[in-house]
Amino acid sequence: MKPTHLLSSLANLLVLAQVEAAADFTNNVVFTPRDDYTSWKTIYGRSVQLQDGSLLVTWEDYAPDPPLAHFPIWKSVDGGVTWSDFVNVTDQVNGWGLRYQPHFFVLPEDLGEYRAGTLILSGMSLPADLSEAWLDMYTSTDGGENWEFASHVVYAPGPETTKNGDKAVWEPFLLMHDGELICYYSDQRDPSYAQKLSHIVTKDLKNWSDPVDDVAHSTYKHRPGMAIVAHIESTDNYIMTYEICDGPDGGCPSYYKVSSSPYDFGSAEEHKILSNDTNTNPGSSPFVIWTPHPERDDGSGLIIMNGSGREEVFINEDAGEPDGWKMVDVSQWTSHSRCLEIIEVEGEKKLMITGAGHMSRDTDNLVAVGVVGIPT
Repeated sequence: MKPTHLLSSLANLLVLAQVEAAADFTNNVVFTPRDDYTSWKTIYGRSVQLQDGSLLVTWEDYAPDPPLAHFPIWKSVDGGVTWSDFVNVTDQVNGWGLRYQPHFFVLPEDLGEYRAGTLILSGMSLPADLSEAWLDMYTSTDGGENWEFASHVVYAPGPETTKNGDKAVWEPFLLMHDGELICYYSDQRDPSYAQKLSHIVTKDLKNWSDPVDDVAHSTYKHRPGMAIVAHIESTDNYIMTYEICDGPDGGCPSYYKVSSSPYDFGSAEEHKILSNDTNTNPGSSPFVIWTPHPERDDGSGLIIMNGSGREEVFINEDAGEPDGWKMVDVSQWTSHSRCLEIIEVEGEKKLMITGAGHMSRDTDNLVAVGVVGIPT
């Protein structure tokens, strides 16, 4: 091939790669578990975009023990088109493994000795017999390549199961507010409730406050869980989505509260999420974010959430009115606790959707992502 033809071909390939990286796509497989994986193989996918634009994805990984359970991290440097095995985050203190509900968070400001930009990975550390658990936090200062244990956050004396009466803790979610890091979680340790939603705070990632209740129903068997919180920047309010299992409507449908303070969801009014056209609930394990509206320049935005029962996302205006929820198809496979994140690809804001399958042994679970235009 002549040099000019070679250069032309390389240029065309570069342009094609740039277009593919910026284009929308759905159901892009990141990881397929081996046949010897146990339980539901993979579940509970989570993503984060780093300051350099690269993307990380992790999930609950049910590879056979040994070695001890860990949180695998895969990385993409082309907007989610291709992925590679990056690093495994392992238990450094308990000798149990990192097993359940990983969650990423990037510090937006300094916190104690930790500088802005520090990457946090929280999750549940517990042994294979589920006898007890710690909600633990790890930090990375080099984009996720190396990790250090930061602190024990909440101890669960166990067993770490969903059986009412077992003293378990689940599902951490992190939010920064007023110089403090808030950790929301599901709590089965209070004998007055099958499960409730609580939060604790820290100013240094080492010392944690006493817990505060966010959602606790007077009916013992009700199980509010899986809290996710987003800041509605245009109104300076906060929205919390969560499921209620064995609640007044049966199953595990999604609900939400809106509060003027991320510390005070306990007194906020509870609403069931229903689409305003067909009264459809998104199902269990909801996830919510807020983003500036892509078609307006008045400072307003959109609330975007989804649940495990629908491929669509549900969107609402900033006020979060109960009759404001609208379903929008994004054609991404359903998943337990499907993660939503606004990312930037080639200078354009996109919605990234990450799933790792359903909580079912009869499902061929895998980890998959979609990157689409922000739905309106």
